[in-house]
Parts: sequence; C-alpha cells; structure tokens
Amino acid sequence: MIKILIVEDNEMNRDMLSRRLSRKGYEIEIAENGETGLTAMRNGKPDIVLMDMGFTS
Repeated sequence: MIKILIVEDNEMNRDMLSRRLSRKGYEIEIAENGETGLTAMRNGKPDIVLMDMGFTS
C-alpha cells in the first residue's frame, strides 16, 4: 500500500484530503507543521509527501 504523508497546517484541508485519499485506499499519515512533518518523514518513510495544499471553490 502507498503511504502518503500530509503536512498541512489548515485543519479543514487536512481532514478533507485525508478522507479522500483514505477512500481511495492510500495509507495516510498527518503532520500539522514542518517540524512534525520532518520527524514523520524520518520515522514513517512515506512514499509521497504532500505539503501545504491550497484549495479554492
């Protein structure tokens, strides 16, 4: 399974993106800022890192 690390400070963006990707079958890890994101990268070895996603309607 592909592991995705989402590094995002906006709670609504984190929640929306993690739910969408989880439904598609991806394993999701979340970090709320760059510092915790770096730690999660070192410890979790994700396949993909998505950072600071911006969404508009």
